[in-house]
Amino acid sequence: MSEPVSEGQMFRFLRDSDAASDTPAVRRPAVVPPSTAPTAPRDVKPSPGAAERRRRRLRQEFAVRITVASLILVFNELLAIDRVTGSVIRLTAMIGLALNVPYYLAIRTGLWLRPQAYARMLLDVALTTTGLYGAGGLGAAQYIGVYMVVPVYTAFVFSSRACVLATIFATLSYVAVALLQASGVLPFTQPPLADAWRIAAFNLLVLNIVGGLAALLAEAYRASRHRLAALYGELERAHDESLKLNAEIQSAARRYVLSEVVAGVTHEVRNALQGAFGHLWLSRRTGQPLSAEVKSHLDQVEQACESAMRIIRTTLDMARRPAPEREVVVLADVVRRTAELKSFDLHRDGITLEVDVPTTLPRVLASPYQLQQVLLNVVGNAHEELRGRSGRREIAVVGHAQSGRVVIEVHDSGGGIPLTVLPHVFEPFYTTKEGGNGLGLAISAGILEAFGGTLTAENRREGGATFRLTLPVAARTAPA
Repeated sequence: MSEPVSEGQMFRFLRDSDAASDTPAVRRPAVVPPSTAPTAPRDVKPSPGAAERRRRRLRQEFAVRITVASLILVFNELLAIDRVTGSVIRLTAMIGLALNVPYYLAIRTGLWLRPQAYARMLLDVALTTTGLYGAGGLGAAQYIGVYMVVPVYTAFVFSSRACVLATIFATLSYVAVALLQASGVLPFTQPPLADAWRIAAFNLLVLNIVGGLAALLAEAYRASRHRLAALYGELERAHDESLKLNAEIQSAARRYVLSEVVAGVTHEVRNALQGAFGHLWLSRRTGQPLSAEVKSHLDQVEQACESAMRIIRTTLDMARRPAPEREVVVLADVVRRTAELKSFDLHRDGITLEVDVPTTLPRVLASPYQLQQVLLNVVGNAHEELRGRSGRREIAVVGHAQSGRVVIEVHDSGGGIPLTVLPHVFEPFYTTKEGGNGLGLAISAGILEAFGGTLTAENRREGGATFRLTLPVAARTAPA
């Protein structure tokens, strides 16, 4: 004969089952709010993404420098003005190419990277000025446009501030060379044109305009990229929070099922034990004398049944769901938070979510977290219905007050609920989804019922379905 189950064993079984049910099926990602995120110390190496971006910018910078120097060399060899001018330009271009080697070695040291970048930029301007002097200085005023290469690539590869600095330095460098030539300090390698100063002034104006526009565009590009990165971070955090809430819902569903199963089983066992008590009572009152051994066995059976009844009463008390905590809730805030959590997934699938829930709606007494679970479940069902459908794909959440109650309606533009399914949508374990458990809407309806509300569903005349959530207005906020 198997040993009877003790009350302590039953308690341990329930405790272990509840602990197992608390383990979420989805690993919850750790979400650190921006305000509490730890700040990396200054000596920590940059992240792999930042390092890769820096390497990419350096590759672009070297590619521009090598390409420009190579084109100048080819142009000089094909269209050299004279031997002296060609030699100066050739030497300048060769120096520009050769400098890439010490540039690269200096970068590999990892020291003073920002000063190195400024030094490379200023040297590029200086070499360009040297090349222009070799081409004639003031006599090469029509070629000042070659300066534009440095500010433009500097603006997008380095910074807008560096672009402005390169533009100013290029302007001052050329003006200095031209003034030194005009004063006789530097010789003219090529005789200047009659209107060389006018040409130089115009080209320098164009250089400064291009440099300023490049700085503005680069700054706007960086600001836009930072905004996109911040938006993507917000979407990622909302997605992580959605996963966390989904894990909470799954855990609550398992606890709900466990409590329902335990309550049902113990109720049936209690009925059977009550029948056993009745038969014990009848066996002792048959009118026939019972032996001492039989009486002893009947006493043991009665004691065992009473112990089992105590365990069952305790189990039923444990299986009863406690009344949820209530507080005054602004439904507009709950809906807004739900919309933020679902925005990433809905936007990814091309579904429009419209929210029209005024903040002036009366308050309700409920748990904001549980109401958010209900809305996430209802909006999530609409999302699954619209995913993959063609045509208009919209979800609307609207709210209004009606006869002392607050009503939140969730509409979708899907195919609606089949008439054979509609009467069963809130039944536990009833589902038409492959892999579904049929508990989401049942749990949602139970949550609203615990707060004195209702959850109903119907099809719309214009197509799609409507889920209607109603909750009584909190007494303290109800209109007089």
